[in-house]
Amino acid sequence: AKGTDVNKHEMEARTAAQEDEWKRNLDIMKAKADAARGDAKVTYSQNVAQLQQQFDEFKVQAAKAWDVADDAWDQTSKDLETKWAEWELRAKSAWNDLTKQV
Repeated sequence: AKGTDVNKHEMEARTAAQEDEWKRNLDIMKAKADAARGDAKVTYSQNVAQLQQQFDEFKVQAAKAWDVADDAWDQTSKDLETKWAEWELRAKSAWNDLTKQV
């Protein structure tokens, strides 16, 4: 299971770096949402809050993933990759909407 440990550690390090990057992006998005006016502010604030909640859920899932048994790691890592890809697509879309309009 040594290969699994390496994969797990690599993925954990990569995920931590991605989480740090998106934490900064979410902070920027929150600031832009706060700076918006009227209906746009409400919409952007709701979108950012929803992304933050999904991001927090992902972080919880990722934290649990590092403790799974080796025989469950393949499926767990695939689930984590899928969840991250889905979240990042939504986040990038929201980022693009927010940065071009605010």
